[in-house]
Amino acid sequence: MTVHGLGTPLPFIIPTGQNLPILIPLSLGPHSMEQGSIASQLQEAGSMAKRGDTTAAIEAYEEVIAHDAENATAWYCLGVLYSNQGSAERAIVSFKEVDRLLPNHGPTLSNLAILLEEEDPPRASKYARAAHISYPDNKALARISSASDDHPPRVFLQASPLSEPSEGQSDEGGITLDSEEPSPMSSESMMIEAESHTSAGNHAAAVSVWKGLLEGAQDSPEVWRGLGDALEAAGYPDRAAQCRQRADSIGEAQYQAVTPVALDEDELEEALVQAALTHSNEESPPLERSGDLNASIEWYNKGLSLLQEDKATEALTCFEKAIGGCPKEEVELRVRAQNGRGHALFKSSRFAESVLAYHTAINMDSKSVTGRTLFNMGSSYAAVELYEDAIKCFTQSLERGLDKEDAELCEKHISRCRLLSREQLKRQTRASR
Repeated sequence: MTVHGLGTPLPFIIPTGQNLPILIPLSLGPHSMEQGSIASQLQEAGSMAKRGDTTAAIEAYEEVIAHDAENATAWYCLGVLYSNQGSAERAIVSFKEVDRLLPNHGPTLSNLAILLEEEDPPRASKYARAAHISYPDNKALARISSASDDHPPRVFLQASPLSEPSEGQSDEGGITLDSEEPSPMSSESMMIEAESHTSAGNHAAAVSVWKGLLEGAQDSPEVWRGLGDALEAAGYPDRAAQCRQRADSIGEAQYQAVTPVALDEDELEEALVQAALTHSNEESPPLERSGDLNASIEWYNKGLSLLQEDKATEALTCFEKAIGGCPKEEVELRVRAQNGRGHALFKSSRFAESVLAYHTAINMDSKSVTGRTLFNMGSSYAAVELYEDAIKCFTQSLERGLDKEDAELCEKHISRCRLLSREQLKRQTRASR
């Protein structure tokens, strides 16, 4: 991937008080300018940011991501704006997504190095060393890159997202917490290891890890794309293109298996809260659609059904179809579809994107936020080791109301996150000495 252009600089607040040469790009990577509507949304969001309307700009970039989750430009701009707001955790999540989509982008690596300097010195050091190639005279990067590399293995909290119950239906649980830590060779930890190698410039090691993952998951588009990104960073664009074509072909095959559920006109008002939480083998009679709303509801319902069947990838496609075609005034459906998208991303181990999906839903209508949504958002934060944010979400989920069994489980999550947060702080303190 290449950077197609750089625009005018935005003010960038960093913990060190030093100014790095960080610019907001007009476009990053191949996805950003493929569609006119996306391009105009990016231009509008950039104008909002220049006028100082940060909140509106953030919402606009999040809307772009809702339609194009791999838009590196939107993720990058979100990172800058979140940092300007003082929300370092969200900025880190956003820049990590850019690094996944556009490896070895100097400004992104610089931002991550500085934002992680106090929170995670070893990882900040790796980002700084990689960024130092682009900015060899930057004193802040030189200082951060000299930090110690030694740190203990990561500790993970695992949980499954809670599904929203329909009206008239009882909760069926659907939430689990593993008290045991996963194997160090779990798929998730191997992906993180591969991304860490890429960030540090160890491209051969990254390719090796992705190939190991591929042996056990040859039908995973995520693994094929990860291998493609690693090969691209290692200087093999032709092989990278082949991997991405393979990922696209697998994704197409999965998409073709997804068909919308037909609805009666009388069912439309009930569809948001009732349809498809439990899969039915009976097919509704084919009926005419009444515009984008009808089609969006059908995609939303199909997504819920597929989530119940643990088909997260297909469900994600449906929720994104629902979001893309939903009229803007139908806020309730858009909020529910974003929450469903968050569930599907979580089940696909795409935790950073999951956090942003839940956050987008909350921004759309904060009054509609349920205890279950906050619980799931907390689980996503915990999965990326942002334990303090996870604790806040879990605590607020109890205040919004959970049933007795889920509330007890939530208390366990809070206790475990507090323990993990203390251990994380100890590691960071030792590493900074």
